[in-house]
Amino acid sequence: MTTETASKRSICAIGRTLRGDLRYQWVSRHFLYAATSFAAVMSAFSLGAYASARAAVDSLHREWQFLHEDGGYTFQRAIGNGPDTTDAPLKETWEAAGQAVAGLHPVQGAVNLLQVLCFVIGPIVFFTYGAVAATRDAHYKTLKFRVVREGRRALFVSRAASLVAAVTALTVTALLFALATTTAVHLTVSDRVDTRLLRVPPDMSFTGALPTLAMTVTTGVFFALLGMCAAVLFRRPLYVLPVFVAGFFLVPILSRFDPRNLLMALAYPHMEFIGGFVPPAPRPVGEFLAALLLLLGVAGMLAATYAVESRRSAYTT
Repeated sequence: MTTETASKRSICAIGRTLRGDLRYQWVSRHFLYAATSFAAVMSAFSLGAYASARAAVDSLHREWQFLHEDGGYTFQRAIGNGPDTTDAPLKETWEAAGQAVAGLHPVQGAVNLLQVLCFVIGPIVFFTYGAVAATRDAHYKTLKFRVVREGRRALFVSRAASLVAAVTALTVTALLFALATTTAVHLTVSDRVDTRLLRVPPDMSFTGALPTLAMTVTTGVFFALLGMCAAVLFRRPLYVLPVFVAGFFLVPILSRFDPRNLLMALAYPHMEFIGGFVPPAPRPVGEFLAALLLLLGVAGMLAATYAVESRRSAYTT
């Protein structure tokens, strides 16, 4: 009975600490900064998608004009619909233009933006968010008070759980903003792109965006927890951020068991890359093995970080 009571008290303590950390996540300027960063990047890439579509269509018209005037090609022959399907000098340009215009559809465009977020921008922002949010008590000199009042275990669990909640909320917010942005761009530019010669894939259903959303949340959680662990171990986020950014962009994927490759191996079979950013294919790893290794990696990081932090004195920070 005593053990059960102690367990209930521990759960209640974690719950109270988590509520406080969640309130901080929603009202902190770091959440606003991350959301603003995503909005700025998505707006820029959305306008870039329109520019790419216009350029692809213009290139198609120029090449078709040249082939028609100098080679006597009909359009159907030039795209491979003639008697000789191998004689199709315009086929790749024609397909690329159709995919580029498909990227201007509201849902497909939003998915393209979320894919850029997942593979390029998100890891940096989420790592930074995790590193900064997890060390706020050390920054504001409140760690010793919270450790005494709430306990290290409750504090550590609460930090990790609130980061997962914040990452999920940021990703959903990013998807909603992407949908609003791509819808606005689509309504604005739909009459400015000549699609008469194109075969444009239809817009995907909203459920088609769910795999990309889930993968973006997974990627965000992994890098946010990685940022948390690195910043807690080294006590200051400014020590680890430059190293992470340099390593993420400059160090190539070292093996098929590199976390970046494992995340790609999970994502690639469930995503379509149409008219937007197309990352390189990952080295082959089974989905189950990739998921298991990532879970073990996260569990190992958290366990090692907690073991080190629990042996530190809160009064020396």
